[in-house]
Amino acid sequence: MTDENKHYIRQLNAGALPWDIEPETRQQEEHPVFAQAQPVIREGARVQPLPDDFAPSREILEFLQAHQGIPLDFIATQLIDFKLYWHETGEARKAWQNKFKSHVIYQWKRNQSETGQRSHRSTAEKLTDRSWDDGFQFEDGDE
Repeated sequence: MTDENKHYIRQLNAGALPWDIEPETRQQEEHPVFAQAQPVIREGARVQPLPDDFAPSREILEFLQAHQGIPLDFIATQLIDFKLYWHETGEARKAWQNKFKSHVIYQWKRNQSETGQRSHRSTAEKLTDRSWDDGFQFEDGDE
């Protein structure tokens, strides 16, 4: 342990607050195993209300299209709803891009579920459905 660190610890033990101790006297001690200075902890994203000029990033748009199969026109309609809702609430968040991505995925799945439920078929239609055998061929070539 260096003399500067000993001095810093003595000041702390004497009741000094860390922010009152001169910064020159406080240096980081090297890690005993890795022999490197301890990493500096950086601040994360700041909490802020939704910016007026919010727009989804190119990466988010590409992700939603490629991995979720969501068309751009659906994403555009969700952007309007998203902005109206969050501007009205005035809530502050850290990760607006991620919040938008989650919103669009949720709304897309909900939309797909609702449209799937609307296409009801009667029991007779379900029982006589032979769409499963389209293109089915027997070994002798007959369909």
